Amino acid sequence: MVCLITGAAGMMGSHLYETLLKYNHTVVPTYYLPTIDAGDKILEEINVVLDILDRDNILSVLSEYKPSVIYHLAAQSRPDVSFKDPVYTLNTNIIGTTNLLDCCVELGLKSLVINASSSAVYGDIDWSMPPDEERTCNPLSPYGTSKLAQEHIVKNYHQMHGIDYVNVRIFNCTGPRKTNDFVSDICRRIIRKQFPMRVGNLSGVRSIIDVRDLVEGLVLCQKIKNETINLGSDVALNVFEVFKMMIGDNEYYIDDNLLRPTDEAIIIGNINKAKELLGWTPNISLQQTIIDTLDYWRTL
Repeated sequence: MVCLITGAAGMMGSHLYETLLKYNHTVVPTYYLPTIDAGDKILEEINVVLDILDRDNILSVLSEYKPSVIYHLAAQSRPDVSFKDPVYTLNTNIIGTTNLLDCCVELGLKSLVINASSSAVYGDIDWSMPPDEERTCNPLSPYGTSKLAQEHIVKNYHQMHGIDYVNVRIFNCTGPRKTNDFVSDICRRIIRKQFPMRVGNLSGVRSIIDVRDLVEGLVLCQKIKNETINLGSDVALNVFEVFKMMIGDNEYYIDDNLLRPTDEAIIIGNINKAKELLGWTPNISLQQTIIDTLDYWRTL
């Protein structure tokens, strides 16, 4: 089986690349703008350029490798960036996805498209009951809106052209190689002794999954077709308590510049469908994730 990954030079894509190799798949890791640290040696193995906003580039890569599965992870994936640059976010996530699907149609490919969506599609809902995949979505950011539109485009191409898909709504995910997220950035700044530490909103409740658990779920998504499915953790964590677990008694302060215009108070995964359809459940503890992430930044 030939598996092509868009966005393989990100945290999730690079771990997915390694995991698919472990299962003896032929893997085509593509990248455009890497988001993992430039000092990470995994980048030496990710050498196929694929810009999802360049149709000629997409056609060239797809025609050469003819993948049976496409893991579509390439995206503008930061909600904070989407507030500052919504046009770039919408172009990358919606137009880029449409380009990829359209090129599959042009080449007559019937690849299974496993599309990385986000829990951000749920947005302004009653989070006291973690949402299943049938819950009405009300995104609070241009990023969340772009991901919901991306899901619909993927469904449209199945309806119009018979391209099978899995829309995977990914909840908060972190671990080694992650940049620009809460846990990973705190770990990096601890290693670099950047105190007092500047932080944003610490009042939320989140579920957090280790990237290595997450990509195991993504691999299992090859078993299903034309489904929308949540992948994440279903354990609620107080953000401030997680922060104190990492930082201990070191000094910190709240920087208003790091606060988002809107922010969900609670984001907790409902992964019952994934447990039932995929036989998947997370196994790595948050404590282990923090230890491994600290070690990652320590050794770079």
